Amino acid sequence: MIERLVRVLLAFVELLEAESQRLALGTRKLLTTGAVVIIGALVAGGALMVGSAFLLWSFYAALLPHFGVPLAALTVGLSIWLVIGGGTWLALRKMRQKQASAS
Repeated sequence: MIERLVRVLLAFVELLEAESQRLALGTRKLLTTGAVVIIGALVAGGALMVGSAFLLWSFYAALLPHFGVPLAALTVGLSIWLVIGGGTWLALRKMRQKQASAS
């Protein structure tokens, strides 16, 4: 009877060992994938910021000879507000529609 109990306990310990190894492998995979996603998002976000800065600078530089410094800066600033405000409005509208359809 004791021999049988020892076998059961040994089998249980071996099962725990195998499951802990699977858990460790899954955790490593998850952390690696998460790190790759975060690094990719940072690179893409940085590229988007630099590209947007150059786009706005070129827009400002194109308007500068025609309007002068104050009016060119005002035009670029207002266009930024318009784009960000429009995007925010669209996102909020989409969220409200989603909430209304879920209810």
